[in-house]
Amino acid sequence: MTELLSGLEEPPPPIPEQVAEADIEPWRAHIDQIDLLLLHLMNVRARSASNIGYIKNQLHIPIYAPRREQEVLDNVISANEGPLSSQAVRRLFERLIDETRSLERQTYQDNPSSDHTA
Repeated sequence: MTELLSGLEEPPPPIPEQVAEADIEPWRAHIDQIDLLLLHLMNVRARSASNIGYIKNQLHIPIYAPRREQEVLDNVISANEGPLSSQAVRRLFERLIDETRSLERQTYQDNPSSDHTA
């Protein structure tokens, strides 16, 4: 992860007063670095959710926890400083939560004898 963060420690590319098409490329490279970091963090989050799924499976607790999901959404929306709108943040995190819940279900609910693999 240190490698992923190293490219983001530098300031973003400048925007010159007179822009040219070539000014797009450094920004695209910057976004590519951010995307790799996001991917890494989403997988770390998914592994954590899978660990929770394992615990829930062992305790015979349902995977779906609507109150907890609302807490997560409230937390990220209240921390949002933009430029994404609160609605956009909600949609992004709802999708992320949905995918990690699906992973939990596939791993533990659809296959209750699954060992802890995360």
